[in-house]
Amino acid sequence: MTAGAVIVQFLAACSEFSDEAPSIMAGLQWDLQVLDSVRDYFHTRKAMDANRHLPPETQALFERTSRYLDGFADKVQQSFRKIERKGLLRTTINRTMWIARRSELQKMQREIFEWTQRFGVRALGLPVELRVLIPISNEGNNKAVTPVVVKSNSKLQEFLALASSTKQQRSRAMLMEESRELASGVISSPNQPMDYFGEQLIFSSRMIPGSVSPASHEFKTLTFEMGELAAALSCLEPTPDIRILKVEFYFYNASNHQFVFAHIPPYRVVSMTTLKDFIFHNPFPATGAALNQCFKLAYKLAEAVFFLHTAGFLHKNITSSSVALLRREDPPHSVVHSITINEAYLMGFDLIRESESITYLDGSSKRNNKELRPIWEVDVFQHPDRLHREVIPRYINTYDVYSLGVVLLEIGFWEPLSRVVPNLDRGDSSGWTRELTKAVPRMGGRMGDRYQRLVKWCLSLTGRQIVKATQFVQEILDPLEEMANALS
Repeated sequence: MTAGAVIVQFLAACSEFSDEAPSIMAGLQWDLQVLDSVRDYFHTRKAMDANRHLPPETQALFERTSRYLDGFADKVQQSFRKIERKGLLRTTINRTMWIARRSELQKMQREIFEWTQRFGVRALGLPVELRVLIPISNEGNNKAVTPVVVKSNSKLQEFLALASSTKQQRSRAMLMEESRELASGVISSPNQPMDYFGEQLIFSSRMIPGSVSPASHEFKTLTFEMGELAAALSCLEPTPDIRILKVEFYFYNASNHQFVFAHIPPYRVVSMTTLKDFIFHNPFPATGAALNQCFKLAYKLAEAVFFLHTAGFLHKNITSSSVALLRREDPPHSVVHSITINEAYLMGFDLIRESESITYLDGSSKRNNKELRPIWEVDVFQHPDRLHREVIPRYINTYDVYSLGVVLLEIGFWEPLSRVVPNLDRGDSSGWTRELTKAVPRMGGRMGDRYQRLVKWCLSLTGRQIVKATQFVQEILDPLEEMANALS
């Protein structure tokens, strides 16, 4: 964008009498570079007729974005002409003219920056060659930085693409053999974080039936599966930008028949609980959870699921028990000193909890004895294809999105599902989806029609379709973000 380069010249000249000009200039240079690269990408695709191989909805999205960028380039050109008309590109720039144009240039710089950043996690659903361009940030030293969410997603994809033998090596490296002392500490304080060699850890678990012997082939298979999960989640960065917790290592706790995952929180934590327990103890209407917090929670969880899916990873255990709420040790001034639903993270499995509330989670297989757990813990969150078929089909991302829809239903009511749909027939799971869908309108005016529609969309998904990234964004992420922003 030649006009953009001239505007940067103007800002450089203004820097001698304004500290704001260099700041605007540095940000504008990076953001214009991003937009230039993105426009070139779209124009090249159009010239090569490459879009014809894309699904119709993706073609339409690319075309709309290309038109927007061309229009925005025209706006930059218009700003340039205003500067040129006023004669501002002379050696000595009049301070008065800087003041007159400052707000306009600030607004333009904000719009460009917001556009390059607006994709957020959505950038992960873009073609690889475009994803490396946006979003780009800078650290104030004019050095481009790849966002943490993109780096973590790329590392996760790289792990999943490894050969099976390499994955096994990584998995074995994640297993802690001597863990008796650590397991004892976890059991004694299940809801508390633990300092371990100078690093704070919190723990989640996967229970297995006591009948599975550590010497059996099934146990060895489980150990590998848990190790692969731990190794995959070790690719993540401990950051609030990604609402999934990094795994440091895992071990087997023989006394409780459970695999335990050690997670690194993104900040110092005092205590934690699950979304399921938080809702149970603070149900609507007595809850202190504001409506905008509910929308933000729903949006962040949807982002976490989208992050995993764009890396080719399936969660298989999305429930309100696998959502952890963390209490910061030193919360920001704007945050109340208690657990809030703004600090929610999607775990691989269940949080370690008191023995009377232990759940038996498996997510996608029948290995566990289902009689040991109530249907509200896992089964109600599972897609019907996974529950009432003799031959369980291969797990696909659609089943995760269905599970997310059930969690969003529980968030919408802010009541335990056992109260929302108390009469589910345990002996016949084929009617559960129908009962859950019938409950959606009862959320009423509290959550609004758009929220109800997206929950219904999730619950209507069949196992005959794969949810595309563009669908996920249009049907779930965009509406949730708009609802959250409308009340922020």
